[in-house]
Amino acid sequence: MSSVTERLSERLKCVADMLKENGDEKIHACDVGCDHGYVSIYLVQEGIAESAIAMDVRKGPLSGAVENIKKYGLEDRITTRLSDGLRELSAGEADSLVIAGMGGKLMIRLLTQGEPVQKGIRRAVLQPQSELYEFRKYLRDSGYAIADEKIVYEDGKYYFPMKVIFDGAKVDNYYNKAIDELVRVCSCSAEEASEICNRFGEVNILKKTPLLLDYCTHGKEVSESIMKALDKDIHPKRYEEIKSELRELEITVKYLEQVTVTL
Repeated sequence: MSSVTERLSERLKCVADMLKENGDEKIHACDVGCDHGYVSIYLVQEGIAESAIAMDVRKGPLSGAVENIKKYGLEDRITTRLSDGLRELSAGEADSLVIAGMGGKLMIRLLTQGEPVQKGIRRAVLQPQSELYEFRKYLRDSGYAIADEKIVYEDGKYYFPMKVIFDGAKVDNYYNKAIDELVRVCSCSAEEASEICNRFGEVNILKKTPLLLDYCTHGKEVSESIMKALDKDIHPKRYEEIKSELRELEITVKYLEQVTVTL
């Protein structure tokens, strides 16, 4: 059987690999928004998942997934299903979830309506394309924990896949640890540190992910340029927003340049 690896972008390969569990536990995955099914195929081929349910709300991509699953001879381990999010998933069918490449607000809707905990989902890898601040805050407000996060730079864009544990009580509280470290090193307020965690991710901050420094340095340059062009008397609200963003970027860059924390 040929490998599907070459069909996956670096981003999607990272997303799939992050679903791995330690030890010999075999997971049963649900891939929401599966597109052509390559993530589900990779999960099974690489032994990350024992089985997978590939779901999509669109008939076209789902039919493509069906053909690809047949091509790789995995019809007995991967099923397909037309579904808006987790709507067509029954309780107990899967314990792990992948959602990648959608807007953050859409993913929030799918998770809220899909009730993953009630359906037996214990972990997920989630990669929102936008609204990262709102998405991380939603996870925390829902009692979920970000156990790991990475940054992938691909085709000129930064992507932030997150491994989420739905029983947040079982995960080290990286959020509070990151807040304490930011306050200690940068003498910022706890409120500012919380905003920084929502914006850039507490795990990325604590790991001093190299790409985060690149991301924030670039963002700082962009914000400084916008500040120079804005008239605070004509656009006072926008001016204060950019000023606040710049302050958070400056704190994060300062922290990343000074401290190494091992998780």
